[in-house]
Amino acid sequence: MSEEQHSHSFCSYVKNFFNHKQPETVRETIEDLIEEANENGDDQFSEHEQLLLSNILCLRNKKCGNAMIPRADIIAFPKSGSINDLAELMVTKGHSRIPIYGETLDDIIGIVHVIDLVKYLQSGKKNLKVSDIVTSNVKFVSPSMRVLDLLREMQLNKIHMAMVIDEYGGVDGLVTIEDLLEEIVGNIEDEYDFDESPVILVQENGTIIADAKAELAELKEIANLKFDIDENTAADIDTLGGLVFQLIQRIPAPGEVIDAPCGIKFRILDVDSRRIKKIMIIPENTNISATTEIKE
Repeated sequence: MSEEQHSHSFCSYVKNFFNHKQPETVRETIEDLIEEANENGDDQFSEHEQLLLSNILCLRNKKCGNAMIPRADIIAFPKSGSINDLAELMVTKGHSRIPIYGETLDDIIGIVHVIDLVKYLQSGKKNLKVSDIVTSNVKFVSPSMRVLDLLREMQLNKIHMAMVIDEYGGVDGLVTIEDLLEEIVGNIEDEYDFDESPVILVQENGTIIADAKAELAELKEIANLKFDIDENTAADIDTLGGLVFQLIQRIPAPGEVIDAPCGIKFRILDVDSRRIKKIMIIPENTNISATTEIKE
Protein backbone atom coordinates (compact mmCIF):
# COMPACT_ATOMS: atom_id res chain seq x y z
CA MET A 1 0.00 0.00 0.00
CA SER A 2 1.41 3.37 -1.02
CA GLU A 3 1.71 6.23 1.47
CA GLU A 4 -1.11 8.11 -0.31
CA GLN A 5 -3.40 5.06 -0.21
CA HIS A 6 -2.54 4.46 3.44
CA SER A 7 -3.41 8.08 4.29
CA HIS A 8 -6.71 7.88 2.38
CA SER A 9 -7.59 4.57 4.06
CA PHE A 10 -6.83 6.01 7.48
CA CYS A 11 -9.02 9.09 6.89
CA SER A 12 -11.90 6.93 5.65
CA TYR A 13 -11.59 4.73 8.69
CA VAL A 14 -11.81 7.73 11.05
CA LYS A 15 -14.86 9.12 9.20
CA ASN A 16 -16.67 5.78 9.31
CA PHE A 17 -15.88 5.46 12.98
CA PHE A 18 -17.47 8.80 13.80
CA ASN A 19 -20.53 7.95 11.71
CA HIS A 20 -21.54 5.09 13.96
CA LYS A 21 -20.06 6.09 17.31
CA GLN A 22 -20.42 9.17 19.47
CA PRO A 23 -17.68 8.99 22.11
CA GLU A 24 -17.64 11.52 24.89
CA THR A 25 -14.19 12.99 24.31
CA VAL A 26 -11.48 13.17 21.67
CA ARG A 27 -9.25 11.13 23.96
CA GLU A 28 -11.84 8.36 24.10
CA THR A 29 -12.20 8.56 20.33
CA ILE A 30 -8.49 7.89 19.79
CA GLU A 31 -8.42 5.11 22.37
CA ASP A 32 -11.45 3.45 20.77
CA LEU A 33 -9.93 3.77 17.30
CA ILE A 34 -6.76 1.99 18.40
CA GLU A 35 -8.69 -0.69 20.30
CA GLU A 36 -11.13 -1.35 17.46
CA ALA A 37 -8.39 -1.51 14.85
CA ASN A 38 -6.49 -4.04 16.96
CA GLU A 39 -9.57 -6.17 17.66
CA ASN A 40 -10.59 -6.29 14.02
CA GLY A 41 -7.09 -6.92 12.79
CA ASP A 42 -7.31 -3.83 10.59
CA ASP A 43 -4.15 -2.39 9.16
CA GLN A 44 -5.26 1.18 9.83
CA PHE A 45 -2.49 1.98 12.30
CA SER A 46 1.10 0.97 11.83
CA GLU A 47 3.00 -0.13 14.92
CA HIS A 48 4.79 3.22 14.94
CA GLU A 49 1.51 5.16 14.71
CA GLN A 50 0.05 3.20 17.62
CA LEU A 51 3.15 3.90 19.70
CA LEU A 52 2.98 7.65 19.01
CA LEU A 53 -0.74 7.87 19.77
CA SER A 54 -0.40 5.85 22.96
CA ASN A 55 2.54 7.93 24.17
CA ILE A 56 0.68 11.18 23.54
CA LEU A 57 -2.35 9.92 25.47
CA CYS A 58 -0.12 8.92 28.39
CA LEU A 59 1.51 12.37 28.39
CA ARG A 60 -1.72 14.18 29.18
CA ASN A 61 -1.14 14.26 32.93
CA LYS A 62 2.54 13.35 33.08
CA LYS A 63 4.61 15.71 35.22
CA CYS A 64 8.13 17.03 34.72
CA GLY A 65 9.23 15.21 37.85
CA ASN A 66 8.60 11.92 36.05
CA ALA A 67 10.49 12.91 32.88
CA MET A 68 13.53 14.67 34.33
CA ILE A 69 17.13 13.54 34.65
CA PRO A 70 17.55 13.10 38.44
CA ARG A 71 19.90 15.38 40.37
CA ALA A 72 22.45 12.60 40.92
CA ASP A 73 22.87 12.18 37.15
CA ILE A 74 23.19 15.87 36.22
CA ILE A 75 26.46 16.76 34.50
CA ALA A 76 27.30 20.34 35.54
CA PHE A 77 30.41 22.51 35.75
CA PRO A 78 31.61 25.13 38.30
CA LYS A 79 31.77 28.77 37.19
CA SER A 80 35.33 29.02 38.53
CA GLY A 81 36.61 26.38 36.10
CA SER A 82 38.37 27.17 32.82
CA ILE A 83 36.67 26.92 29.44
CA ASN A 84 39.36 24.47 28.36
CA ASP A 85 38.33 22.07 31.16
CA LEU A 86 34.67 22.59 30.24
CA ALA A 87 35.44 21.65 26.64
CA GLU A 88 37.07 18.42 27.83
CA LEU A 89 33.97 17.61 29.90
CA MET A 90 31.68 18.20 26.92
CA VAL A 91 33.78 15.90 24.74
CA THR A 92 33.89 13.21 27.42
CA LYS A 93 30.17 13.28 28.16
CA GLY A 94 28.96 14.06 24.64
CA HIS A 95 26.77 17.00 25.72
CA SER A 96 26.29 20.18 23.68
CA ARG A 97 24.92 22.14 26.65
CA ILE A 98 26.19 22.12 30.23
CA PRO A 99 24.59 23.91 33.22
CA ILE A 100 27.00 26.09 35.20
CA TYR A 101 26.79 26.43 38.98
CA GLY A 102 28.25 28.70 41.65
CA GLU A 103 29.00 27.28 45.09
CA THR A 104 26.76 24.22 44.78
CA LEU A 105 24.49 22.54 42.25
CA ASP A 106 21.56 24.42 43.80
CA ASP A 107 23.14 27.66 42.56
CA ILE A 108 22.72 27.31 38.78
CA ILE A 109 23.77 30.58 37.13
CA GLY A 110 23.48 29.72 33.46
CA ILE A 111 24.09 27.30 30.62
CA VAL A 112 26.98 27.19 28.16
CA HIS A 113 26.45 25.95 24.61
CA VAL A 114 29.29 24.25 22.76
CA ILE A 115 29.13 26.82 19.93
CA ASP A 116 29.82 29.70 22.35
CA LEU A 117 32.65 27.67 23.83
CA VAL A 118 34.26 27.02 20.45
CA LYS A 119 34.25 30.75 19.63
CA TYR A 120 36.45 31.51 22.64
CA LEU A 121 38.69 28.49 22.14
CA GLN A 122 39.33 29.54 18.53
CA SER A 123 40.43 32.94 19.74
CA GLY A 124 43.02 31.30 22.01
CA LYS A 125 41.34 32.22 25.30
CA LYS A 126 41.62 28.76 26.84
CA ASN A 127 42.23 29.99 30.37
CA LEU A 128 39.16 32.19 30.62
CA LYS A 129 36.86 31.38 33.53
CA VAL A 130 33.53 29.86 32.58
CA SER A 131 31.79 32.64 34.53
CA ASP A 132 33.06 35.08 31.88
CA ILE A 133 31.17 33.42 29.03
CA VAL A 134 27.88 32.31 30.64
CA THR A 135 25.09 34.15 28.87
CA SER A 136 22.16 31.73 28.66
CA ASN A 137 19.25 32.39 30.98
CA VAL A 138 18.11 29.48 33.09
CA LYS A 139 14.51 28.34 33.25
CA PHE A 140 13.35 26.86 36.54
CA VAL A 141 10.22 24.72 36.68
CA SER A 142 8.27 22.81 39.29
CA PRO A 143 8.27 18.98 39.21
CA SER A 144 4.46 19.19 39.13
CA MET A 145 4.41 21.13 35.83
CA ARG A 146 2.83 19.12 33.01
CA VAL A 147 5.26 17.81 30.40
CA LEU A 148 3.10 19.05 27.52
CA ASP A 149 2.92 22.57 29.02
CA LEU A 150 6.69 22.72 29.38
CA LEU A 151 7.26 21.38 25.87
CA ARG A 152 5.02 24.09 24.41
CA GLU A 153 6.74 26.80 26.44
CA MET A 154 10.21 25.62 25.46
CA GLN A 155 9.19 25.60 21.79
CA LEU A 156 7.72 29.12 21.95
CA ASN A 157 10.70 30.60 23.82
CA LYS A 158 13.42 28.57 22.05
CA ILE A 159 14.61 27.03 25.33
CA HIS A 160 16.42 23.70 25.23
CA MET A 161 17.06 23.04 28.91
CA ALA A 162 15.22 23.66 32.19
CA MET A 163 16.10 22.96 35.82
CA VAL A 164 13.48 21.22 37.97
CA ILE A 165 13.47 22.62 41.51
CA ASP A 166 11.79 21.51 44.73
CA GLU A 167 9.67 23.59 47.10
CA TYR A 168 12.80 24.87 48.86
CA GLY A 169 14.53 26.03 45.68
CA GLY A 170 16.96 23.11 45.50
CA VAL A 171 17.67 21.42 42.19
CA ASP A 172 15.74 18.18 41.84
CA GLY A 173 16.64 17.40 38.25
CA LEU A 174 17.08 18.62 34.70
CA VAL A 175 14.84 18.44 31.64
CA THR A 176 15.88 18.98 28.02
CA ILE A 177 13.57 19.40 25.06
CA GLU A 178 15.01 16.13 23.74
CA ASP A 179 13.86 14.37 26.93
CA LEU A 180 10.33 15.67 26.39
CA LEU A 181 10.25 14.66 22.73
CA GLU A 182 11.50 11.20 23.64
CA GLU A 183 8.42 10.79 25.83
CA ILE A 184 6.44 10.87 22.56
CA VAL A 185 8.66 9.35 19.88
CA GLY A 186 10.91 7.11 21.95
CA ASN A 187 14.67 7.23 22.40
CA ILE A 188 16.53 9.68 20.16
CA GLU A 189 20.20 8.92 19.67
CA ASP A 190 22.83 10.79 17.72
CA GLU A 191 26.44 10.01 16.89
CA TYR A 192 27.63 11.57 20.16
CA ASP A 193 25.34 9.61 22.46
CA PHE A 194 27.25 7.04 24.46
CA ASP A 195 25.79 3.65 25.33
CA GLU A 196 24.96 3.86 29.01
CA SER A 197 22.37 1.11 29.19
CA PRO A 198 22.19 -0.40 32.68
CA VAL A 199 24.11 -3.68 32.92
CA ILE A 200 22.32 -6.83 34.09
CA LEU A 201 24.62 -9.83 34.46
CA VAL A 202 23.20 -13.24 35.44
CA GLN A 203 25.96 -15.34 37.00
CA GLU A 204 26.34 -19.12 36.85
CA ASN A 205 25.64 -19.45 40.59
CA GLY A 206 22.19 -17.87 40.20
CA THR A 207 22.96 -14.40 41.52
CA ILE A 208 22.47 -11.28 39.40
CA ILE A 209 24.79 -8.28 39.24
CA ALA A 210 22.90 -5.19 38.12
CA ASP A 211 23.27 -1.44 37.90
CA ALA A 212 20.95 0.39 40.27
CA LYS A 213 19.39 2.07 37.20
CA ALA A 214 18.20 -1.28 35.85
CA GLU A 215 14.45 -1.34 35.26
CA LEU A 216 12.47 -3.72 37.46
CA ALA A 217 10.44 -4.82 34.44
CA GLU A 218 13.63 -5.76 32.58
CA LEU A 219 14.97 -7.67 35.59
CA LYS A 220 11.72 -9.61 35.78
CA GLU A 221 12.01 -10.54 32.12
CA ILE A 222 15.72 -11.38 32.03
CA ALA A 223 16.10 -13.09 35.41
CA ASN A 224 12.48 -14.19 36.04
CA LEU A 225 12.40 -12.34 39.35
CA LYS A 226 9.25 -11.58 41.33
CA PHE A 227 9.58 -8.57 43.61
CA ASP A 228 6.02 -8.74 45.01
CA ILE A 229 5.57 -4.97 45.14
CA ASP A 230 2.12 -3.68 46.04
CA GLU A 231 0.34 -1.55 43.43
CA ASN A 232 0.73 1.76 45.30
CA THR A 233 4.49 1.27 45.67
CA ALA A 234 4.95 -0.04 42.12
CA ALA A 235 3.47 3.18 40.70
CA ASP A 236 6.39 5.18 42.16
CA ILE A 237 9.29 2.75 41.62
CA ASP A 238 10.82 1.82 38.26
CA THR A 239 14.41 0.88 39.06
CA LEU A 240 16.31 -1.56 41.24
CA GLY A 241 17.99 1.26 43.16
CA GLY A 242 14.62 2.88 43.78
CA LEU A 243 13.26 -0.39 45.19
CA VAL A 244 16.20 -0.82 47.60
CA PHE A 245 15.92 2.80 48.75
CA GLN A 246 12.18 2.33 49.29
CA LEU A 247 12.85 -0.71 51.47
CA ILE A 248 15.28 0.99 53.88
CA GLN A 249 14.52 4.72 53.31
CA ARG A 250 18.23 5.68 53.26
CA ILE A 251 21.44 5.31 51.26
CA PRO A 252 22.93 1.93 52.29
CA ALA A 253 26.56 1.25 53.11
CA PRO A 254 28.91 -0.65 50.75
CA GLY A 255 28.63 -4.38 51.42
CA GLU A 256 25.36 -4.02 53.31
CA VAL A 257 22.82 -6.81 52.77
CA ILE A 258 19.12 -5.96 52.64
CA ASP A 259 16.36 -8.55 53.00
CA ALA A 260 13.28 -7.98 50.87
CA PRO A 261 9.86 -9.26 51.99
CA CYS A 262 9.70 -11.46 48.88
CA GLY A 263 12.69 -13.52 50.06
CA ILE A 264 15.24 -11.84 47.77
CA LYS A 265 18.44 -10.43 49.28
CA PHE A 266 20.24 -7.34 47.96
CA ARG A 267 23.94 -6.87 48.55
CA ILE A 268 25.21 -3.34 47.90
CA LEU A 269 28.34 -3.48 45.73
CA ASP A 270 28.91 0.16 44.85
CA VAL A 271 27.47 3.34 46.36
CA ASP A 272 28.39 6.96 46.97
CA SER A 273 27.03 9.62 49.32
CA ARG A 274 24.07 10.39 47.05
CA ARG A 275 23.00 7.18 45.32
CA ILE A 276 23.28 3.43 44.93
CA LYS A 277 25.28 2.35 41.89
CA LYS A 278 25.54 -1.44 41.71
CA ILE A 279 23.73 -4.26 43.47
CA MET A 280 24.00 -8.04 43.75
CA ILE A 281 20.61 -9.77 43.75
CA ILE A 282 20.41 -13.12 45.53
CA PRO A 283 17.11 -14.79 44.57
CA GLU A 284 15.02 -16.78 47.05
CA ASN A 285 16.07 -20.43 47.50
CA THR A 286 19.51 -19.70 46.04
CA ASN A 287 22.10 -21.53 48.12
CA ILE A 288 24.58 -18.67 47.91
CA SER A 289 26.06 -16.59 50.71
CA ALA A 290 25.54 -12.82 50.58
CA THR A 291 29.32 -12.51 50.80
CA THR A 292 29.97 -14.77 47.82
CA GLU A 293 32.74 -13.88 45.40
CA ILE A 294 31.69 -11.68 42.50
CA LYS A 295 32.54 -12.75 38.96
CA GLU A 296 31.92 -10.19 36.24
